[in-house]
Amino acid sequence: MNRKIVLPLFFVLVVTLFSGVEFASAEGNVGVSVGQTAEYTYAISGTVRDSNGSLTTSVPFNAGYLETITIQEISGTNVTFQFERDLLNGTEETGTSWVNVSDGSGTGFFVIISANVNAGDLLYPDWKNENQTSEGAPFVNETISIKYGDATIEVNHLNYTYTIDDQPRSENYYWEKSTGLSVKWTMSGSEVVEDDAVETLTIYSQKVGLQQVFYPYIDSMDYPVTVDSNSAILGFEFNQTERNLSLNVTGKTGTSGFCEVIVPDSLVWGTFSLSMDGYALVEGDDYSQTHNGTHYTFHISYIHSDHTIEIVGSDAIPEFPAFLILPLFMTATSLAVIVYRKRLRHLPTL
Repeated sequence: MNRKIVLPLFFVLVVTLFSGVEFASAEGNVGVSVGQTAEYTYAISGTVRDSNGSLTTSVPFNAGYLETITIQEISGTNVTFQFERDLLNGTEETGTSWVNVSDGSGTGFFVIISANVNAGDLLYPDWKNENQTSEGAPFVNETISIKYGDATIEVNHLNYTYTIDDQPRSENYYWEKSTGLSVKWTMSGSEVVEDDAVETLTIYSQKVGLQQVFYPYIDSMDYPVTVDSNSAILGFEFNQTERNLSLNVTGKTGTSGFCEVIVPDSLVWGTFSLSMDGYALVEGDDYSQTHNGTHYTFHISYIHSDHTIEIVGSDAIPEFPAFLILPLFMTATSLAVIVYRKRLRHLPTL
């Protein structure tokens, strides 16, 4: 029977979660510069689990579009940027947004925050609520390090969890500390449906080049697969029956691309074969393979356009009953696009 993930439009900023926190007024810092660009992938994944927690339906990580933002103008603490979206259905969207990094006003709220703030600081130092106080202001939970290309960058992290109709919700936001520019955010929520099954949807936005961790849907256990790449990752899936890990990547045509894929040897192991777009890759020429006792690492090089990379092992974790339902993905995609538009306010509310 076809099952669909249908979650309510719960992805909104709940500033009341931060009530009771008082901060001194200050002016925000602009960390971005005119002409600066950043490219992001936007994707979703989802699952349905039965009342015993067993996985019955899954939607693997799939991107809906690529987005590029370009800083166009800076006036005081006001930053104006252009966004260009290349949807994978072949259409494009463009527009402009702005945000005041001092008080958070504007249509680009949460895309850019004040630069060089620290744990406990407001995202927007002069943020005020309707009563002109800082009560309820969003603030930085912690500063952590994330791998970005060959470097490690400091990012400011905001997380909060809450419930809607007794169902859990979670949001995570990450901004580069030195610029205040968004590098990643995730939003996820679950809903109990018929027969006490639990449906979960997760929405992702991530800057291209930032290290990503994927979690193949293997019933109740986690088998994180880490990917470092200068390509945009458009899709990730693990097929237990075929013992196959697949990645869909893209980049500017003619440029050099690479993926470094780190796979737990408890997920897939044995003798491996790699291919790209259906053609076998040659170890030593097209890729390298190492094993450190717990993980296999595959480093694959290529010239950009759109590619599908497959890593196939001779052995893999035993299969469990699971079904990939296309309508599930289509429903989640439609919901996610609506939510994203509302959330970042780049486009008029639908």
